[in-house]
Amino acid sequence: MLVAASIAPGVALAAVACAAACAWLGALVWPPSRAVRVRNAFLLRRGATADFDWTPQRVPPGFALERGPVPAPIREAVAAAGIGRVEGDWARALALETLLVKHARHGGAIQADLATTWRGIVAGRGYCADYVRAYLAAAFAAGLFCRQWAFSFDGFGGHGHTVVEVWDAQRGAWAFLDVHNNVYAVRAGDDVPLDALALRDAVARSVAEVEFRRAGDGRLGWPHFDKLADYYRRGSREWYLWWGNDVASRDRGGRWSHRLRSALGRLPAIVALVTPDNEVAVTRMERLRGHVRLAAAAVVGSVLLLAGQIALHDDSAHG
Repeated sequence: MLVAASIAPGVALAAVACAAACAWLGALVWPPSRAVRVRNAFLLRRGATADFDWTPQRVPPGFALERGPVPAPIREAVAAAGIGRVEGDWARALALETLLVKHARHGGAIQADLATTWRGIVAGRGYCADYVRAYLAAAFAAGLFCRQWAFSFDGFGGHGHTVVEVWDAQRGAWAFLDVHNNVYAVRAGDDVPLDALALRDAVARSVAEVEFRRAGDGRLGWPHFDKLADYYRRGSREWYLWWGNDVASRDRGGRWSHRLRSALGRLPAIVALVTPDNEVAVTRMERLRGHVRLAAAAVVGSVLLLAGQIALHDDSAHG
């Protein structure tokens, strides 16, 4: 009995250590907004302008390419609208925009598998991420190559906006398209669509350099383009590219399956355009990634320690 009593404090100390480690990890990943930040911290990679200077003819290693198949409701809608027969990549891209935005009536996140997301958009719902995912799948069905950009306002933590870039083979250039807000961008006094980073650089210098144009027949997300330009200016410090366009290939299961995969980081990497303006934010995300790894290791270690102490205590109690 004396031996068992002398070991009991070891069990208690191990239990305290385990509880402390679990509390530390919990504080890092809860509430859900922190969980999204942690997910992004593990997805985040550093990038420079040269990392985004590529074409569909020379896709960089590791970029997750769409292989399909596209869900039937999306594929059938694209075919019924005759978008595959529209001549010219940019004209086809704008026709796809109309196909989505003509339904827009009110907001509300869908956050589901692609077929459910498409039905929600047709019913008038959807946030920017819903529109972009549906557009990427529809673009693949229409023979277009797209990639997904985003920018944030909270240090790459998940609060921000997402858009697409369409490869225009006829011009041999990328073209920015804000699917949810139904606009593309040009330089003031010009008619040539800007690519995403050209838009980002222009609004960072002066919003007067940019003009937004309506992309498709449907509602505008921002009726006042000066306010939209300021919105982009405020987000210009934290741009990143999702390192894959394989939304259909990753689409499995229903709404909750989609949310679970997103929560667990079953997504492409996000490659940040690192600049002096966001170096601190990128470093903070890298530090968070390290803290979560350390906290998870502490949980595992303390659980093993507790199990060992309990086993030792039981052996002593029966000795």
